[in-house]
Amino acid sequence: MLWFGSVISLKISLGLREGDRKINIDELLEQAQMLTFDAARPAHQTIHGWLAELIEAGLLPSGSKLPAERQLAGALGISRMTLRQALDTLQHEGCLTRAVGRGGGSFISEPRASVDISNLMGLSAQLLKSVHSASSRLLGSETGPAGRSAADALQLPPGASVHRIRRIRYAASTPVVLEDSHFPAELFPGLLGHHLTGSLYAVLGEQYGLAPFSSTEELNPSVAGTANSTLLGITPSTPVLNIKRTALSEDGRPVEYSEDVIRTDRLRIIVSGRLDPSGK
Repeated sequence: MLWFGSVISLKISLGLREGDRKINIDELLEQAQMLTFDAARPAHQTIHGWLAELIEAGLLPSGSKLPAERQLAGALGISRMTLRQALDTLQHEGCLTRAVGRGGGSFISEPRASVDISNLMGLSAQLLKSVHSASSRLLGSETGPAGRSAADALQLPPGASVHRIRRIRYAASTPVVLEDSHFPAELFPGLLGHHLTGSLYAVLGEQYGLAPFSSTEELNPSVAGTANSTLLGITPSTPVLNIKRTALSEDGRPVEYSEDVIRTDRLRIIVSGRLDPSGK
């Protein structure tokens, strides 16, 4: 019998360090047959804990394919519906990706990158620090009258011109963020002539002396629509996080309004803060 909490103990007793050894499908099915269920705990939670611990320990590395649902459920002695509950949870946690059709199945995901949305060092720098690989793809750029939301956030009069820049941001080779950013054209003449797939915040600071100094964010959980899901490489109705952000320069002027769509299965969102010394 094998309790899911004994996975680490088994690894230590064999003298293995993290990353030294991976288990194959036959070994996974053998463990599944030995797994013991507690009547006081739902079976899908036990299965989730067992697989999550194997992933955390590095015994199931990124890209590994799990056995077919029918095969794994049979080894566990449970229904496929119960197994799917555990796999659904792992997928929502970003530990698992699932594909249909020929070559489909359940695969162990790459570790999620971490991004602190309250940190104005820029998304590219944070992704580079977290996963050592980040890039952007420009979807479009134009100058035109600000829409109502952008005008209100940037404190512009109706019809004022803004530069709009739409990009996809990648962590490694995975699309993780859709950005739709707006910048006051009066403050940033010629902005669209600069390199737009690098750090826009660096351009604002180095070329115009108006680097973002603070920001406010509005976070709203949502689901991906058809257009966004195609760009992000996910299925429609996948949970995402919508963030509306207004960035201010050091003198308090709004310099950017952005509406972002974030894949929460691939990005871990962090919000940091400081305690006001006055206690207020």
